[in-house]
Amino acid sequence: MLPPDPVLLVTGGHGTLGSALLPALRESYALRVADRVEPRRPGPDEVLVGDLADPGFADKAVDGADAILHLAADASPRSPWSRVAPNIGMTHNVLAAAARHTVRRIVLASSNHAAGLNHRRGARPVDPGTAAMPCCPYGATKLAEEALGGLHALDHDAIVVSLRFGLVGWPLVERDYNAMWLSARDARVLVRAALRAAASGVHFGVSGYAEQFWSLDSARADLRYAPADWLPADAPELPWATEAPCRMFDRHR
Repeated sequence: MLPPDPVLLVTGGHGTLGSALLPALRESYALRVADRVEPRRPGPDEVLVGDLADPGFADKAVDGADAILHLAADASPRSPWSRVAPNIGMTHNVLAAAARHTVRRIVLASSNHAAGLNHRRGARPVDPGTAAMPCCPYGATKLAEEALGGLHALDHDAIVVSLRFGLVGWPLVERDYNAMWLSARDARVLVRAALRAAASGVHFGVSGYAEQFWSLDSARADLRYAPADWLPADAPELPWATEAPCRMFDRHR
């Protein structure tokens, strides 16, 4: 059980996803944001600037937190392995610090890209309980982080929830991305539910339209998550992408 005024560490909180989530999280938590960059504007949150690849900085960030939302990552499906490989080390450092400071409630940001080839090969919907096939180096790091989270939960009597986020916080400009769209409102509901979860697990996070491609059965059952939003009205008329960022998206060509 969390204390009356819990401190939530949000790593990578000044990124696109974090910026969409922070206003709603402030309603329930005192926020500590750990990021490589200062916020664009001063705000009400405690801010720590540093690199989670440094175990010492990770320990400082986790010390005194009651729960963790780990968003920090190179999140581009276009990035080569050399750029995304540190994602795994950062997650290890955060989890190791959580063990030292007895933080037992953790939400890890995974991605649909962890199972992008399942989607590419026609699974409808992709179930988070089936063997995942990443579509890019970034997706491979997210799958590794899910595994680290599962081991941590077993070893440290913690609740670790990995959320395979769809596309949130970015404008829809190409039809390829409709199948993984997650509205900011649904993302906030999903994360708040994951922070209250009674058990560890891996769940997809998308809005209504994309549920036909990514199963929300476990998120509905375990987190009581129900998406409220569909696609923007003009999204089905968007053009296909001329250059796919990874192997998930080019089945139509």
